Amino acid sequence: MDNPVAPARDKGKAQTSKMPSDWAAAQDSLAAASGLSILLVEGHQPPALSVSNNNSICQVFQSSPKHVHLCDPYCGRAYERAVEAGQASHYRCHAGLHCFAMPVDLGTGRQLAVIGGRAFLTSADYRALAERFRVGDLQELLSTEIFKNVIFASRQDLDGLALKIEEAVRGLKGQTQTVEREATETRAKSKAPEIVEETRVKDEDAEQSASERAALLQGRYFQAESEFKEACGSSLEVLSNRAKLTSLALLLRERGMFIYACGRGEFEGAPIHVEVGSKDARLFVTAKAASSLVLRETAEGFKPAGTIRKQTDTTGRTAELFPLIVGDEVKAVLLVGDPVLTDEKRRAIASYCREIALPLEVLRLRHELEQRARFAEHLQNFGERITTVNPTETYDAVLRMSKDLLNAERASLLLFDEASNELSVKSAFGPRAEVARAVRVRMGEGVSGSVLSEGRPLVVRDVETMGRTPAPAERSYKTKSFISYPISISGRKVGVLNVTDKAGGGSYDDIDLSLIESIAPQMAMALDRAEWQERASQFQLMSITDPLTGMLNRRYLIERLAEELKRSKRHEYAMSFMMIDIDDFKHYNDRNGHQAGDVALEMTAQCLKSALRGADVASRYGGEEFCILLPQTTIEEATAIAERIRRRVLRMRFPHGKAQPLGAVTVSIGVSAFCAEVDTPELMIKMADRALYAAKHRGKNRVEVYEKPPAQVEENVDAPEEAE
Repeated sequence: MDNPVAPARDKGKAQTSKMPSDWAAAQDSLAAASGLSILLVEGHQPPALSVSNNNSICQVFQSSPKHVHLCDPYCGRAYERAVEAGQASHYRCHAGLHCFAMPVDLGTGRQLAVIGGRAFLTSADYRALAERFRVGDLQELLSTEIFKNVIFASRQDLDGLALKIEEAVRGLKGQTQTVEREATETRAKSKAPEIVEETRVKDEDAEQSASERAALLQGRYFQAESEFKEACGSSLEVLSNRAKLTSLALLLRERGMFIYACGRGEFEGAPIHVEVGSKDARLFVTAKAASSLVLRETAEGFKPAGTIRKQTDTTGRTAELFPLIVGDEVKAVLLVGDPVLTDEKRRAIASYCREIALPLEVLRLRHELEQRARFAEHLQNFGERITTVNPTETYDAVLRMSKDLLNAERASLLLFDEASNELSVKSAFGPRAEVARAVRVRMGEGVSGSVLSEGRPLVVRDVETMGRTPAPAERSYKTKSFISYPISISGRKVGVLNVTDKAGGGSYDDIDLSLIESIAPQMAMALDRAEWQERASQFQLMSITDPLTGMLNRRYLIERLAEELKRSKRHEYAMSFMMIDIDDFKHYNDRNGHQAGDVALEMTAQCLKSALRGADVASRYGGEEFCILLPQTTIEEATAIAERIRRRVLRMRFPHGKAQPLGAVTVSIGVSAFCAEVDTPELMIKMADRALYAAKHRGKNRVEVYEKPPAQVEENVDAPEEAE
């Protein structure tokens, strides 16, 4: 990952030939010192004459032809805004970023303007934009490039930058006038760096403060490319060395509680429970006073000392709690176990907590969105990769993708059998996987049975701190954290996904849970289809398959078509259906005999099967007619599949094909699609049959799509069928 602190001028868009001399170095210096973005513009933006330390979010927007229009009312017209105002004017763009636009006179005789800032002032704005990337209108922009240089600041930082720009402009303008009188343009350029340095040294203390803040905002207490967990550990290490502390723990806010993230000294690796809510007013009071909240350890965890009435409930160990606040939210707390802190040391610790609160929250959000970006890639290909018609392979594929997404070394997938009221393991990965496959769990019993019965997921970071009984030693779990997630479809219980032993020894959290929740609909659909496939195998004795072709028969098709229509209505999925008929099949049978006709039917069925995807459902409708159900398939996609089938049949060398009226065995295909007017199994079949009838009467060996105007659909629903 690039270092976001280093000034980065957009070489691709910078119009260097138009840039005023000496401004580029001054602009880079100001951007580096403030940690904010600066652009020099002369008209609509983009493009800019020069860009320094650009916010990566803005860069992604401006590089996207489909989304740059969102920026036009803001940064796009910033030049007009600056010229009209005649002074710095602040604005907040559609992404929640705060900027200012101000005119600058660099002594060139041209009207120029500066855009400064491009920073979030609150984490709430950042989270709102993150949701747009995750599930809103910006999903297609989600990538790791977005997070390379996300900038946070305060309104004071923006105002301070505007003042510094004014000072730099005055210095450059004055120097330019002097140089024009005394020397050549080349000599003026050679002195520009010295002039910029003089301008920066002019207020050394203020610049140092700005530089420190820039370092803070960009994460110099830890490497910018650090994993969030590593950054937490680095933060404790810095404080331990700076304040000479030995026992520290950082606890992060999750679901209104504080969950252990990392620790040092006696708190290292130790489960810690703090009986303080994230909205406890005492946390804000102590933060404002640069002080701490004194806690005493009890059997249930650390509690505020003033709330403990019975001394016998305590262990005698005390600790002090320092909140990390961003905006008006407590994002984390620091627990210090060193005895007898002085007021001076408390103030130093409180100050440090104020310093690291924002960069840690930025890194935490960045980590969360990077996980979501990684997840988006998995989700995009999830349905494409689950294409097997073998139920066992489907179960294994679903579980393998889920465990990879969640970095789990051990996982299991259990499906619910209503008849026995039990869960059985369909797939398992990790140690003792074969043993796990033999497990059966009653509804309401154990973790999986309880989770499915209650219909609520369970996220456990540490079984001991959650008051749960540790797993038996023989199971050899590496960690004490797991997720058990119930899978359902429209209220119907399907099964449970379990993951544990997170790679690297970490704990599962709300981010991991949200990833499962996002993938759950696709996972449930894949499992439901596998269940149908498994049920089809079980029901073969009930004659739901055609004995000649091995395809599903009409009985199964009607039931499955009704089920898929319900799903398409519920989730607003596309769905298509096709009727296929072998052309002139009576002629083939009469000329070559019924035995040859059976062979032709089998060969046609093989052509159909080889052209379909795993989720498609092909069946023999009767006689020489076949049907194919195409879930989540548009009419255009269905037509392309139909053409592929038609060509395969045409190329197939049937024993007596050349004697057919068309010189080969061919098929005609009619296609219909689910829509508001065609929304029942009867209508789907009837409209596909009408399209098939049209294909027959337009020459056969062709594909036709039902395109009758919606108003006429109901009028002709009961019209008598035409014979071939």
